[in-house]
Amino acid sequence: MKSLNIERTLNAPLDVVWKVVSDVDGYARYAPNIDASQVVSGEGVGMVRECSSKEGRWQEICTHWENLNYYVFQIQTQASDYPFPFKALQGKWSVEAVNEKHTVIHMKFDFDFKNKVVGLLLYPLMRKKFLKICEELLDNWQRAIQ
Repeated sequence: MKSLNIERTLNAPLDVVWKVVSDVDGYARYAPNIDASQVVSGEGVGMVRECSSKEGRWQEICTHWENLNYYVFQIQTQASDYPFPFKALQGKWSVEAVNEKHTVIHMKFDFDFKNKVVGLLLYPLMRKKFLKICEELLDNWQRAIQ
């Protein structure tokens, strides 16, 4: 498994940041690589979100949820039209108050490629592209918050 971590500190209180970051139904408004997202069932742990891009559609299952702290989605990479080269993918989004006026957003993605050899070759390029996508997501959240 490989991991990718990214974070950003915002000039906003925790509850304001959490409100935007935890809008999992509206994730596509902020994520540049997602065309649509919607919660299709449940809330908190066990929630199922469906996402799509031009390349395909997939579901994600929430495995952890702690209000004003973090949530984790396990992406269902086995979907027949799942468009990315991952055998496994899990994302964790968390927020942490630095003080009353500043909050850090953390994102951690753990993933494994379907094909190890292709993964070794693709990893440097995918890492760069994925970091760019994460930066755009953080930019969009920051604009919505501030």
